[in-house]
Amino acid sequence: MSSIYKVKVGKQGRIVLPKNLREAYGVNTGNEAIIIARDGELTIHFHKLSENPIQDLIELSKTTTIGLSAEELKKKADQERIKHFLRT
Repeated sequence: MSSIYKVKVGKQGRIVLPKNLREAYGVNTGNEAIIIARDGELTIHFHKLSENPIQDLIELSKTTTIGLSAEELKKKADQERIKHFLRT
C-alpha cells in the first residue's frame, strides 16, 4: 500500500518527516539517510543505528584487507550499504 505525504522544504533544503512516518518506520535522531538520485527521482533510505557498532566493524574486518584504518572501514561499510540500496 502506498501513501502520499506533502511536506515543505525549509531553510537549507531541510524536510521534516511527519511524526507518524517516523514512528511507523523507526526513524530516530542520528539515523543515517542515504539519498539516491536516479532518473530524475530522489529515493531516501534510512539506516538505523546499530546496537553494536563495534561488532559490525569486527564482522566487516573479517572480509577486509588488513591494515585499514577505522575511517577506511567506515567508508567501506558505507559503500557496501549504498550498493545494497542500489540493488533494491
